[in-house]
Amino acid sequence: MTDSVTFRLNGDEVEVAGDISLLDALRDVLGHREVKDGCAPQGQCGACTVLVNGAPRVSCVTAVSRVRGAEITTVEGLDDEFRDRLIDAMETTGAIQCGFCTPGIICRLAGTSERRGVSAASVTRALSAHLCRCTGSQPVLEAALLAADESAALSPRDPQLAAQRATLENAGVQQIAGRDVARGRAPFAGDNPSSATVLWTNGELPLTTGTSASEIRRRAGAVQGRNSTLPLTWPVELPAGDWARTLQTTFVEPAAVEPDAALAHPDGTVTAAAGNAGAFGAKATSRVMSDAREAASTLGEPVLAVWSREAVVRLGKKRPPLAIGLRADGSGVVRVGVTAHSDDLRDLVELVRGLLPDIEVEIVDVLGPPVGATHRGAILGEVLALRASMGESDVVSVTSPSGARADVELRDGQIAVSVSAGEPLCPVTLRSYVIGAAHAAYSFATSEGLAINDRGEVQDLTIRSFGILPLSAMPTISVTIKDDERPAMAASGAVFAATLGAVLRATGTTRVPHALT
Repeated sequence: MTDSVTFRLNGDEVEVAGDISLLDALRDVLGHREVKDGCAPQGQCGACTVLVNGAPRVSCVTAVSRVRGAEITTVEGLDDEFRDRLIDAMETTGAIQCGFCTPGIICRLAGTSERRGVSAASVTRALSAHLCRCTGSQPVLEAALLAADESAALSPRDPQLAAQRATLENAGVQQIAGRDVARGRAPFAGDNPSSATVLWTNGELPLTTGTSASEIRRRAGAVQGRNSTLPLTWPVELPAGDWARTLQTTFVEPAAVEPDAALAHPDGTVTAAAGNAGAFGAKATSRVMSDAREAASTLGEPVLAVWSREAVVRLGKKRPPLAIGLRADGSGVVRVGVTAHSDDLRDLVELVRGLLPDIEVEIVDVLGPPVGATHRGAILGEVLALRASMGESDVVSVTSPSGARADVELRDGQIAVSVSAGEPLCPVTLRSYVIGAAHAAYSFATSEGLAINDRGEVQDLTIRSFGILPLSAMPTISVTIKDDERPAMAASGAVFAATLGAVLRATGTTRVPHALT
């Protein structure tokens, strides 16, 4: 019989079995869903961070036997004054979007501030342990410094206006905003009550059911994913032609910190995998929803389907790899790589053809993971970026199909972004999405990619292998929101394309990622 372990959780004594991780104890046994599971047991995303005797620790790689007698603090157990001021500061700077990573970040900042004080350097170091894919972390740094300045006035956002802007930027997928999001209370499918049967897959094993994903993973003897040593490849060959500019892209992992999850009922209803509208649209057609629906129908009971981090990488939809050739007048050919189990790209292709009739679009079969049609600015963004990069001005301008315009310039170690997106609704939220889109584009252009073997299988399976730039490696992003009396329109797509175009113009590269020197 396994010895039990006793520790104090947010001031109360609790007892759990001694052969599980601290994350499993907190979420699956004790029901503390404010502690998030983003990559267990990789210990690389930071979402499950809690305080152990006041020090930040990633709970998914901490054996519960190592915290016997310790004081464990989640975001709910933090000092109210500290937590509330930090959340107000995050609301003031737009540091919260989907909110999945936020409770862990708040715990990290609480532990860091007590030990090292608060400075730009200490916060940047602390955030290196976390992935905030939505914001790119710059607004989080700004919030930490603002909260530490006792003389600074804080102005939290209007949650309704923030939610309206966030929903618009997420192509209409409903998003909520407000203080509860920072405390881990947003509607994520994987946080549903554990009374449902859990369906779990690691991308290789048969679908398995049980009472929790962690239990099934242990029973299956699953081994965490690893990084590869394979180089990147560019799977789509350039079209033949006399081109003024060319560009090839590789497979890119959306890297949503929240793993794909969906709750289905026997009557066929199923929650969307998009959670609180994270992932830049990448999970809109996730297979996890059909997995859950089929299992619930077969078993005749509610089923919570949860993918491991490795399954997300193996099975999740990637940004389509491209090869583009453009003539001096901007006309040309874009070749789009598709693989087995990919989304139907016909509507997206027709959109590109309708907006850019001088661009010929070809679909080609390649080996690799499935690709998606809902990623922010997929295909169109790359074409607009390459065309915009051919201008002579250092300012690269892109207007999206919605009518939003972004002007981006790389200067003095900064990414300077100016946007016209109609009524801002919530300028703080709009700025946050602009920063997030600029970070995603700059990181995509300079660092991101997935290694694929000669059978088309993804080999880079850990969060840190995706190439996402940390805050310490990013230029500062400045944002100007122009007066615009038009109705509100999404700006993220235009910002992504213009930022990518600015990097292409600055480097003259023909392949991304292209490391800047």
